Amino acid sequence: MVNLALAYPILLLASIAVAIYIQVTSSTLSLPLSTGTTVLTIILPLIAAANVFYTPLLHRFLQARVSSLATQKLLPIALQVIQGILTVVLATLSAQGFVPGKLLECSLEGNWQRLFIAKDAHAIQQIQDSFNCCGLRSTKDRDWPLHQCTDSYKDRNSACLVPWRAAQQRTAGIEFAVVVVVGVLQLIHLALFRLRNSGGARARLGYRRITQSVGANPHEGLLENQAIDDDENDAAAGDSGVDGGRPDYGALEEGPNHRIEPSNLGEERNNWR
Repeated sequence: MVNLALAYPILLLASIAVAIYIQVTSSTLSLPLSTGTTVLTIILPLIAAANVFYTPLLHRFLQARVSSLATQKLLPIALQVIQGILTVVLATLSAQGFVPGKLLECSLEGNWQRLFIAKDAHAIQQIQDSFNCCGLRSTKDRDWPLHQCTDSYKDRNSACLVPWRAAQQRTAGIEFAVVVVVGVLQLIHLALFRLRNSGGARARLGYRRITQSVGANPHEGLLENQAIDDDENDAAAGDSGVDGGRPDYGALEEGPNHRIEPSNLGEERNNWR
């Protein structure tokens, strides 16, 4: 069985390392990935780690210092809600970066055009050198140096759109995978956290029930019941005209209680007197 206490931090560290790789690749190849999303992808595993280690501490702190049950439940959940919202947003944005379609083509076209207008020779040459290509849609389409790329590099006879698009889809797909992994880890943490808290709550509830049923003095209930029985016996005795104690069975009038005893015990006949 996988040890979650060991696997959890390893997966988070691996997610951070992959997210840093995504940021470096996106910057090197001038991919149309937002810098904000790539930076948040690096921060997301850190937020997840903070929730794992600090949510139980916050929960115990609120139980000890705050009497409101609503506050005890809402504050730890608020941190998880923030992480959940960030996870959904990043997953949506990264999915747009690898799904084929006009949106992907337009983002690549617009990014190359922006570099070309800004005359960012370093960025364009970095793309062309990485994929050994020239231009975007053809070897003469906004290449750098302008219309001289194929003359300067005789072995480059293909455009950069296809390999550059593949790099964009691969990088966005890895980013999406990182976000999904962190989201799954969050769900596992929430499930374990709720299970642990519900188990503790049941244990505390059972302890309260036991203490309430037993009480500080286990004989207290018996003493109370005995006192009630004595009172009822006294009341019954008063109604029957007998002054406390046991009633005088066999007495017709007030006076000594005469007993009828058998005589000549041991003889064949037992005469009663």
